[in-house]
Amino acid sequence: MATRPLGIAILSMFLFVIGTIIIVAGLVLVVFSGIIAAAPQAAEEVAKNLSQLPGIPFGMHTMISVERILVFMGIMVLFMGIIMAVIGWGLWKGANWARWIAIIYFGWNTLTSLINLVQGQIGSIISLAVNGLILYYLFQPHVKEFFKAAV
Repeated sequence: MATRPLGIAILSMFLFVIGTIIIVAGLVLVVFSGIIAAAPQAAEEVAKNLSQLPGIPFGMHTMISVERILVFMGIMVLFMGIIMAVIGWGLWKGANWARWIAIIYFGWNTLTSLINLVQGQIGSIISLAVNGLILYYLFQPHVKEFFKAAV
């Protein structure tokens, strides 16, 4: 097996650590959703933002409890953290499936950063550059060799 490239080691550790932090944040959101929803400012803010979402029928936001919304958000955050941690672990192990999921993930981030830049969000230049460089790196010959990938 080829030696693990330094960039892959850094990227995999970064994704694993960030994924773990996101998992903890999701768990906190799920476990403490009742306490957060009980705070009047939090409940009012969530209800206000929910009423502005497109596609939600008029008055529907008053039928959904803030606590359920927070639990749902916590589960989604937890799910994303698990995905990031698994990708980090897979990259560390040299699994080509993890490389492809990372390519899709960073490709999507590159595309959204480009769209944000076109819409005038100048700060997305940094995100575009970082995601684009990571995407470019994942296609380098020595990286593909480590993952035993043809493409």
